[in-house]
Amino acid sequence: MLIIFQKRVQDVLRDVPLSSTPFPHGLAEASRPLRAIRYQDKQDNPSNCGPKRKPENDVHTPAIRVNWQQPFLWSQILLAERNVGYGMSPVEICREVKNLNPVAFASLTPQVVGRWIDRSGVKPVWHEKVLQRAADGNRPGGQDTRLPLLAKHPDVVQQIVDQLKKLRLAGIPLDTARCRGIIIAHLHHNIPEIFDTVLRNGTTFRGSETWVKNFIATHLNWSYRRSTQAAQKLPTNVDEVCHELFLRLAIIMRDKGINHPSFFVNIDQTNIHFQSASSSTFDAKGSKQIAIVGKEEKRAYTLVVGVSASGDLLPFQAIYQGKTNRSLPRTVAPSYNEAVAIGIKLEFSGTDTYWSTFDLMCAYVTTILVPYWIRQKEQVGAPSDQDCLLLLDVWSVHRSVAFRTWLDKSYPWINYCFVPGGCTGVAQPCDVGIQRPLKHAVRQCQHADVVDETLALLEAGTSPADLRLDTTIGTVRDRSVRWMVKAYDAINKPSVVKKVN
Repeated sequence: MLIIFQKRVQDVLRDVPLSSTPFPHGLAEASRPLRAIRYQDKQDNPSNCGPKRKPENDVHTPAIRVNWQQPFLWSQILLAERNVGYGMSPVEICREVKNLNPVAFASLTPQVVGRWIDRSGVKPVWHEKVLQRAADGNRPGGQDTRLPLLAKHPDVVQQIVDQLKKLRLAGIPLDTARCRGIIIAHLHHNIPEIFDTVLRNGTTFRGSETWVKNFIATHLNWSYRRSTQAAQKLPTNVDEVCHELFLRLAIIMRDKGINHPSFFVNIDQTNIHFQSASSSTFDAKGSKQIAIVGKEEKRAYTLVVGVSASGDLLPFQAIYQGKTNRSLPRTVAPSYNEAVAIGIKLEFSGTDTYWSTFDLMCAYVTTILVPYWIRQKEQVGAPSDQDCLLLLDVWSVHRSVAFRTWLDKSYPWINYCFVPGGCTGVAQPCDVGIQRPLKHAVRQCQHADVVDETLALLEAGTSPADLRLDTTIGTVRDRSVRWMVKAYDAINKPSVVKKVN
């Protein structure tokens, strides 16, 4: 019966023209059905497909090579091999399978069949890899030629993996910035030439955050465990209260003759963490307990930032926790002289926190804000009693009777107005567009410190597995001066400041 069936199939296939192929998308495409499934998945779930593709490149190109180990093809090749019998002649197998199905196997050659046969033993058999591809069913065969960037450096990868694992065992939180600093430091120390590698998009390798996340997921099987919190809600009548704020500012400017943008200043406070204080970290997927040493530690300092409507960035006031000058960065700290030249004021809080106080707010107005306005009045030729406008948030010290009374008596030409409660995210210039780039610049400096310190330890002969970063308060406090200078340089651009006014 089998012989009769084969002959009937041969007779039918001989009568079918080769142009009328039963594979409308090509035999190669039909032998690789997973390609179409993956493409359709990208169309149905565009958010899970990585970087956005250009429309002209987002086209499903048909496959070129036929997967001969696909079940509906391989079963016919095995039948032809049994018909040929002992010897497994590639020529005979190819001829026999073409007799069975001349349309599907028209492009199969004896040379290709010969590569599938192992003749090292007593009798010829199919290669193990060929049988494995056939056992995998619809999965395409072949060899992946896109090797990972660090495939030739397994020892460096192992050093990085060992250090990250030891840090996590010690409970050190590892966010993307810290992991990136450690990884890049190892690469700079062991294989600096890798940063000259040209990638497929034409750029050179720089160890982006996306690459770091993929490295961690591939070599450590870690995921980022992020905590959640309730978002701050805007008032229900946010448009109305913001419009009222605009009218109040406009009336003050009209009635007081404030006709130059430099006479309108907004100040805001933000805290800068000395090191990662996140409750999130990379760790093994599926972990039930995520231990973090120092999770409750909130070592930080406060930056008081001021900007004017003319695009000027006022010098910072940095407030450190402590009650004496010993709580401040040392005069030998990196970039200390640059900070003094800019006019940055380093102050100790005099309390057990790093937040500003009534006395520190008075010092900011006296030593930073008023001198700025005096210089601006001289430049534009305005009188010394020219009215100016200060926009504040509704922090308790700003609204206190003591501060407002002191401001009215000491500088009666300073008018002030408050941002409505809950609206700082939409109505306060510093909060809207200054704090984010400022903190981003600080994070970049902290990343550079991690890289430099790790490199220094490696070059000093420290074993990668024994690396421990110095996070003592004295060290990070001295480094904070350079962070402020770099952040000031990054945002001290009229084009950046004017966008938020």
